[in-house]
Amino acid sequence: MHCRCSCPGATVWVTGDPAADRLAAAYALAERLHGEGRRVEVLDRFDELCTDARRVGLIAEVLARNGVVAVVPCAPRAMAVVRARHQASDTRYLEVCVNGRMSPEESVLAIHGQLTGGH
Repeated sequence: MHCRCSCPGATVWVTGDPAADRLAAAYALAERLHGEGRRVEVLDRFDELCTDARRVGLIAEVLARNGVVAVVPCAPRAMAVVRARHQASDTRYLEVCVNGRMSPEESVLAIHGQLTGGH
């Protein structure tokens, strides 16, 4: 299956507190990207999400290398390892911190702008 979008895949690692803000922003971003015809997967259904950030990071990287935008709403554990692995494989990787001062919609606009180059 070929990617229907004109952009390469990417991993978007969403950090910040509380977890509800991360999840809301992740799902809102996924909905927006899906509406644009992009393949997207939110990785939030793991046992003890992100206790093994390296494993989640690897899954996200594989998806991203295959044209999927992998959105990971996760606290920043093992970020350096995940970031380095993406860099070594030349896979697009964004880290975005959402916070209580921004609504999920505002966070999505900021993330979307970074991911698409402001389009």
